[in-house]
Amino acid sequence: MDSTKAQETYLTTSEGGITPSSVIAIGAVFAGIAIIAVALRFYVRSIRASTPYGIDDWLILASAILTLGMGLMMIIGSAMGGLAQPTIQGTGPKGYLSATNDAEILTEKIFWAFDLVQCFAFGTAKLSVLFFYRRIFYGRVFNTISIIGVAIIVVWTLGFFFAILFRCGTQFWALWAPLKFLLANCYPSTPMFQAFSISDVITDVLILAIPVYWTSRLQMRWSKKLAVCGVFLLGAVVIAAGSARLAIFIRQTNNPYQNADGIGHLTTEIYWSMIEMGISVLAACLPTIWPLLGKVSLESMVRTVRSMLSLESLAPADHENGRGDKRGGSESPGSHQNEDFTRESTKVAATKDGNIDLEAR
Repeated sequence: MDSTKAQETYLTTSEGGITPSSVIAIGAVFAGIAIIAVALRFYVRSIRASTPYGIDDWLILASAILTLGMGLMMIIGSAMGGLAQPTIQGTGPKGYLSATNDAEILTEKIFWAFDLVQCFAFGTAKLSVLFFYRRIFYGRVFNTISIIGVAIIVVWTLGFFFAILFRCGTQFWALWAPLKFLLANCYPSTPMFQAFSISDVITDVLILAIPVYWTSRLQMRWSKKLAVCGVFLLGAVVIAAGSARLAIFIRQTNNPYQNADGIGHLTTEIYWSMIEMGISVLAACLPTIWPLLGKVSLESMVRTVRSMLSLESLAPADHENGRGDKRGGSESPGSHQNEDFTRESTKVAATKDGNIDLEAR
């Protein structure tokens, strides 16, 4: 028995030298960022009587609570000796297929629960952004596009949730059994998580493209359009975070030790998913809480749009040129189209203290 233990080895290949302490720190910091961002968002809503709470606020609150749960899982999983620990290799070249210990079992359980929760955490954050847009933009075309977007995110969230939940069918025990049982009873996880990571970035890009497109249709100089887009594109940081996670995941899947170092592989995925999730909640709240953060980086941008952004500037070029006007009691053929366009506008204003204010309906 002693000779067998002497032959057992351990392996760790987690990206960037991830340690138990860093796992706890990331879990605490990014959960805290999410909670603080949402608290500030609700504070802004409370002091602006013209902007009541909406479904976007409750969705991002749900996302923040789920993010907190993800952070707690990281803290507990690390504190109990699971996450970021070396993976037992057993004996022999393929010993890792049959070897397991408490650290590996705990890590696999945490990873499964974490992935299930993150599906809804990401989903509710994306939905919150879409419903926030529905407060600001309006019109038949936008309404259709936003509803399609909501439907896609709902299907995306539920689809991956059930795919992860039933990865091993009803043989849930196989998820934290030795690797040979996992391989025998469950479908490969790599294609599923690749699809999740890639589609996560793609949906973020599409969601952020919506306000850019609608703002580009406004009748104003490009400097003004860029200023307005800049407020919405504060959320572009989440695309960078998602892309970083995707790059790490691809590198992990190409790692020849990914099966042998189960704990390191799973810890790395959890680590970077938490970073992206915390940033996602913050990014979803930034357009709302920006007035509280001061005007340091937006100062120069705001000068170009201050006192210039009003609903009058949102009329289309054709209307301004007279092709959409009623003259002599007659109505031009394009007036209905222009009238519909003016309904597809955004309520944007510059406040007295120099901050861009996105007024919601």
